[in-house]
Amino acid sequence: TRAEIDDALRLREILEVGAARMAANRTLTAPEREVLWARMTDVRGAEPEDYRRLDSRLHLAIAEAAGSPSLVPLLAENRMRLNGLLDQIPLLPRNIAHSDEQHEAIVLAILAGDCEGAAAAMRAHVEGSASLLHGFLD
Repeated sequence: TRAEIDDALRLREILEVGAARMAANRTLTAPEREVLWARMTDVRGAEPEDYRRLDSRLHLAIAEAAGSPSLVPLLAENRMRLNGLLDQIPLLPRNIAHSDEQHEAIVLAILAGDCEGAAAAMRAHVEGSASLLHGFLD
């Protein structure tokens, strides 16, 4: 239902925008920085059948970089809900390319320590997914 979609999307915005902001606010270790970059690179080169899994891995890496272990399972549960919804809509090359650009903006802002930039980039990213879901499922 629309209410269920909206609930999952609101929770996603709260969790993921906050995670991006907190990750950018931390001084990340070299391995944490490498993981973020590797996860972004993995999803960028993903085949369609692997895209959602690798996309989720990137978002979970951002949650891990936020430095709050309690956040990761909450985000993982929400990602499962969202993936169930996203699996009902087509993976369009244009949307994937846009998502890849947004992922890069998010990761670069986190790595630069730009809290507001990371939060804004993540907010734009989750709003884009929300628009797609509403466009296809409403």
